[in-house]
Amino acid sequence: MSVVPALARDLMNCRIVDLSCDVSVHEKGPFETRMDVVEAADGARILCERMIGHIVPGAEGRLHAGDFPDSAFLRHEMVSASTHAGSHIDAPGHYGPPHDGSRGHINDAPLEAFVGPGVMLDVTGIPGWRVEARHIKAAVEAAEVTDLAGSIVLIHTERDKAIAADVIETLVDRGVRVIGTDADGFDGSFERIIRRFLETGDRATLWPAHFIGRRLPYYQIERMRNLHELPATGYVVMALPVLIEGATAAWTRAIAFVPPSP
Repeated sequence: MSVVPALARDLMNCRIVDLSCDVSVHEKGPFETRMDVVEAADGARILCERMIGHIVPGAEGRLHAGDFPDSAFLRHEMVSASTHAGSHIDAPGHYGPPHDGSRGHINDAPLEAFVGPGVMLDVTGIPGWRVEARHIKAAVEAAEVTDLAGSIVLIHTERDKAIAADVIETLVDRGVRVIGTDADGFDGSFERIIRRFLETGDRATLWPAHFIGRRLPYYQIERMRNLHELPATGYVVMALPVLIEGATAAWTRAIAFVPPSP
């Protein structure tokens, strides 16, 4: 059997786990998402009355809503959203000026970085609000993983824990370029970050998991879902970023291919 049919067969035998959440107008966060909808019936009227002359000069009055089936054209949505809405990937340029002098744009990211063996590290049982390197080392041991290089590491927190900067150091040092979490942000909520700084005056509390990416370039996937459906290892993650010119982050529809149990 040739390689392509064999690959297709293997993929078709896998269970696909959706690891993404919606870009939603109901999403809570510092940035608003808005969606303006043009229904299909309104679309026919708008096309015929407002747009047609710009598309085909001189065609005004020659195409009517009634010329379309059911007097309806096409439904259309205009979305205004942050590149950090929904499940998304942050590139190094998002963290501030990269120390290596690169742009750090998401469109510069190598696609092969976002397809690879997945490693799910379950830290849901740890106390406190922050995942630290010691927790990750224990989770790696529990998962019986010896080689993390090239893996896409997914940190399962039940959405309520920040990721400490020493976690990033630990994983990047072991050859990991892409790290995901089901939390809304690697450093936790904006409110908690700002409150901690106001209470302590410690600048090191300000977005440490992001800022460390200036000198240790890595990609982070935030707002993932369904990590509890994954085994620790033995599957492939694919989380390709949408191409957005000039951006340092982009939305993703992340999935996992989980093969059947032997």
